[in-house]
Amino acid sequence: MINTIYTELPREQITFVTRPEFVNGQEQKFHDALKKSIIKSGIKDPIFIHYQSKRWGNKLKVMAGQNRMVIAEELNIKMISCIVTQFDAENSKLKGRVLNTDDEIKSLFHVPKHVVITREEGWVFSALCNVGGGRFVHQYHELY
Repeated sequence: MINTIYTELPREQITFVTRPEFVNGQEQKFHDALKKSIIKSGIKDPIFIHYQSKRWGNKLKVMAGQNRMVIAEELNIKMISCIVTQFDAENSKLKGRVLNTDDEIKSLFHVPKHVVITREEGWVFSALCNVGGGRFVHQYHELY
């Protein structure tokens, strides 16, 4: 059975991608603004993760929130609020609040009306905050 839960996870257990342009100076202004915002307000929206998928196996793989995870690592933030789609929920060791509806997912974001939820065959594929020109950003009111 596939389900989606809200939980907090240790940062060290989460697998994410560090985009070179985010850390090598090409996106320095965005990097610095995001870091300043997270220092001031914390990570406002949950990180979206897939767990037990065919592609990623038992890795807690970030699907949305790579840049926030990079900043969390830089700032040594220990626990991360996450929305996790579990692809084998019966055999999962993760515990959390089961999210059954789109409204339950949207309520976890600081600007619920901008959250776009994508589903595949009924299960939650992604949940992203979409603001400004179709760009998916975090903490947009402080960055733009």
